[in-house]
Amino acid sequence: MTAEQAQNGDPGWVGDEKWQPIVHEAVKLRQIANEPAVRVLVGDHAVLVSGDEKHVVGVVFIKGHPVVKSVVRMVRQLLRSPNALPDGF
Repeated sequence: MTAEQAQNGDPGWVGDEKWQPIVHEAVKLRQIANEPAVRVLVGDHAVLVSGDEKHVVGVVFIKGHPVVKSVVRMVRQLLRSPNALPDGF
């Protein structure tokens, strides 16, 4: 989703709808904190919201799950500038 969509309450969403308001509030917290990324702990889960001026990505995962490092790395790669892509992409 774009940062503007997230701030205006019009984000793209995939997943369990019960997490949508929590992720949306984490997006607002990221903006208030003026940080590129925030992590919010909710019970046994963590919400990671990361982005730049143009795009914001939010992910909910189980704390301590082995896939967390890979997900965090993937989010960073999604937000990396496309100038590192080889020709043809």
